[in-house]
Amino acid sequence: MNLAGASDPFPGELHDWEVMLTRTLLRSDAGDGDAIRSFEITPETLAEFCGFGQEHGARAEAAFRQALVADPYLLWRLEHGRRCAPGDETPGCIAILALSLLVDSLLDGDYSGNGEYRTKLRQWLGVNRSFMNLRGLALMWEELAKWLEGRVADGAPFRRLILPTPPPSWTHIGYTRYLSFPARRDLRFLQKQLERGDATVNDPAALVRLLDPLVALSDVSIGLREAFQDFRRAFRAGEASLHHRFWRLVERAGAMTGEIPAQPAELRMEYDEDRRRHFRIGTLGAATLSNMTSMGEAAICAVIAESPNLGPNVRRGMVLFSSSGLASWSAVSQFRPMAGPFHMAIADRYGRVAEKFALFERSGEWSVSVEPLKPATVSEIVDRLGLQHVSESVHAVGVVDGIRVGKAWLGAARFLPSLTGINGEVEVRPVEAGTEGALSCVDGRLRADGAVDGEFVVADEEGTWSRRVAFTAQAKVHPDLRGSAYRLDEVCEWRSRTTSAAGRIQAYDLAWSEDRYGFQDVIEAIYARGRSGLDEGDAIAIIDRAAGEESWEFLRTLQEATFLDARFRSRWRGRIFTLAEPCLEIVKIGGAAAVVVSGAIPARLEADFRDTVDLQGGRPFRRVSRTGLGPPLFGATSVDPSVLGAALGWRVKSTGEVPDGSAPAQLISTALIGEGYEAVSGWDWTRGRFRLKSIGMEGVSLIRLVHPGSRDHDIYRVTGRTTRKFVSRQAAILDAYAQAGLPLFSYGEGALNRLAAEGSLPLEVARALRLRTLVNGGLAQDGWRYQVGEDEARWMANLLPGLIAGVREGDLNGQFLGSRRGRSLRRPVWMNGGIQT
Repeated sequence: MNLAGASDPFPGELHDWEVMLTRTLLRSDAGDGDAIRSFEITPETLAEFCGFGQEHGARAEAAFRQALVADPYLLWRLEHGRRCAPGDETPGCIAILALSLLVDSLLDGDYSGNGEYRTKLRQWLGVNRSFMNLRGLALMWEELAKWLEGRVADGAPFRRLILPTPPPSWTHIGYTRYLSFPARRDLRFLQKQLERGDATVNDPAALVRLLDPLVALSDVSIGLREAFQDFRRAFRAGEASLHHRFWRLVERAGAMTGEIPAQPAELRMEYDEDRRRHFRIGTLGAATLSNMTSMGEAAICAVIAESPNLGPNVRRGMVLFSSSGLASWSAVSQFRPMAGPFHMAIADRYGRVAEKFALFERSGEWSVSVEPLKPATVSEIVDRLGLQHVSESVHAVGVVDGIRVGKAWLGAARFLPSLTGINGEVEVRPVEAGTEGALSCVDGRLRADGAVDGEFVVADEEGTWSRRVAFTAQAKVHPDLRGSAYRLDEVCEWRSRTTSAAGRIQAYDLAWSEDRYGFQDVIEAIYARGRSGLDEGDAIAIIDRAAGEESWEFLRTLQEATFLDARFRSRWRGRIFTLAEPCLEIVKIGGAAAVVVSGAIPARLEADFRDTVDLQGGRPFRRVSRTGLGPPLFGATSVDPSVLGAALGWRVKSTGEVPDGSAPAQLISTALIGEGYEAVSGWDWTRGRFRLKSIGMEGVSLIRLVHPGSRDHDIYRVTGRTTRKFVSRQAAILDAYAQAGLPLFSYGEGALNRLAAEGSLPLEVARALRLRTLVNGGLAQDGWRYQVGEDEARWMANLLPGLIAGVREGDLNGQFLGSRRGRSLRRPVWMNGGIQT
């Protein structure tokens, strides 16, 4: 920043410095509430605290000196301590204590002669005073520690101060000498050791071994010796943090030598719809992760191999994965027995030993356990391999694996975050509005019986680290939906659609159902995370916490309910899911105009819609399926759609697109050839689902083909009377059943039930159907179901000829029971919640 011409860029009064230093040194507004164990006060840091670059350090120092010298009580405070009672926002002594630390930094920690500190203080202030009595400094340090302790106890966002224990004879400046860290010579010392090349920033174990004898024998500051000893103890106990004051100094020294410290990494093992493994990697907390086809490929990537949290585990040849669901598992840097079960990945050199205890399958140059292992089994394997339980790594103590809502976390019980880089017991206490006992920490995962709202402090029992964590029970409404993902092509399954005016719907007895929707927390989580789009793996990882093995079915249900739009990733395998823009679709109910809400609607928008309809004199309705697991459907009667849309800021659709034609001609196929693709799964006609490596070629076959490098989309190839290829899994299943002459659904008792374990209506048909039935279909408690009347059943039978048993296309009475067969295949029938053949 250019300060040329600036009349008063730095604080002019001592009180202004007090306020600024309190804000920058003592508060924990950003959430990091670690206890303070040292301060670095130099002319350069003073400039940074004021918002300027280090090059303005001399001007900041001059302004600070001018404010101190102008205080008529300065000398009295140095001798006697704080003069006035502290306030709630400032302790009334931090500016004077910063002066004591600045003088120490100017001495560079060098106290080779007696009286050097007092001499430097006299010279810096420009006063003729001996300063033999500086007892006030020690008193102010003790008063500051008590003040901070009280503010933290009151729930204010401040950090505790851990006072050192200097020698008994150091009664004046002892605290200052121990708390002043680092000195310039400390940085020079570490820079010199790193330049030798015997150890690096990215190998903390080697660096600790190198420095252990040198720190004790070298001319370094007291602060460095204390910080190193504390870090060494934590490192050997498996509790060393990237945020430790010593490690931050190491990173600064590494940057001066040109060595860039590696960032903590994230490694996820995920399962696709056919339970086929794949891996994703990236830096911890990154918005997007890169796809890898095997554990071996992930292990050799620099972002993993060189990371401070996972790199040591990869180098020793064993990585453990922990999970909060079934479809997504995350690599952990520490083995915490109570946090199991675990999937274990081992390098080839350990394969023969580990396979004596569990079943493993190859994944590149590594092997991964087929089933999750109990902690006792993991311990037995680790012991037999001769590996240590404590990882020689530096951990990032933080809050992870939750759903961010602005600066807070979603407080839904199933989506509470975890703590990483910790050991031992964790204390959780509420701050102000937080509810006592509402939140606890068990084995590193935050837990609660219900939704959590408010602010909490999470800390270890010894007070070495602390975090302030805020929660909100509901997602905040996004002001807009944007991002590059919204420019990608949407997934379409039906070719021909006609523009049609609002259809007539029979007069339902519509009311606002107050029934609680069991997956509302999933809606809130996906909405909170999805403003810029969600990768397929991220979407499943969220849903997996609630839906488990039915996660993929629930994801499809959200698409059919218009909550999510699926879009193909550009030139890469997989899909991106974006939140659908809320809109009002005009329909006819009982001959009168009404509206149905489509799009992504979290709880706050739901409440806003209801209140707005009430204010306009309309009648809102909310319908929750009795057996289905799809989200509620909202709408309103007796309203002016355009006025309602303007009040809500939502688009109004007066006409909709209705699918026409029939499936054989209208299901969208692909021209992708699939040369070099791998056949990874096939349709099992007896079970009605895909199975890995179960590829039957008799009659009609349906095979899933995957690009070996994940550089293109999956292809589903149907071979029967004709060979057709699809990028839509659902469209391929429909075409396979059509070519086999088998029904995929049966109609009866006002519902369309799926006869197989997989498959659904084309997306466009399902979305049009919800406007006719005023209920969202899809995943149900005992399978897959759409609530339909006879008119809707006949309409769909014409669209899907031969695919719906119980009604014939064109049959006016709907009494025809389908029994068509083909290719000598037996028709599966849904009975007693299962498939019978």
